[in-house]
Amino acid sequence: MTTKRISEEKHKILTKTLPSILDEMEESIRLATEAARRAEEAAKASKEAAGAATKASGEARSAAETAAQEATRQAREALTEAAKKAHEAAEEAGRVAKEAAAEATSKAQEIVAEVKDLALELAMVIRNANIHSSDAFVKEIDKFNDKWSK
Repeated sequence: MTTKRISEEKHKILTKTLPSILDEMEESIRLATEAARRAEEAAKASKEAAGAATKASGEARSAAETAAQEATRQAREALTEAAKKAHEAAEEAGRVAKEAAAEATSKAQEIVAEVKDLALELAMVIRNANIHSSDAFVKEIDKFNDKWSK
């Protein structure tokens, strides 16, 4: 403070009555006390807000971890199920292919047996035709043709 200001304040103090000075001091103390109380309340509210934010942050982290674990578990289950179904489908396809191959083999064996019988009968017709006359050969061929053309 400058000396001029100090002398002005001394001058004010000397011109005021003691009760008025005490009232001003009391008012200043009351205002300071009120300001301190408000500052204390603000600090308390700030501390509570910080605690709530910390708690909420922890809960959010925990919820995120739980959600990630659940998503991982569900993905793992879905992958396992898909692999199982793919394996079952492959087994079914293999079974159907084996059945088709067995059926085709059976049909082929039947055809081979029929061709063998046909070849033997044709050989007999040719043999008989050689032994008999040509008219008999034609008749044998016609009979053979009628039998196998059906």
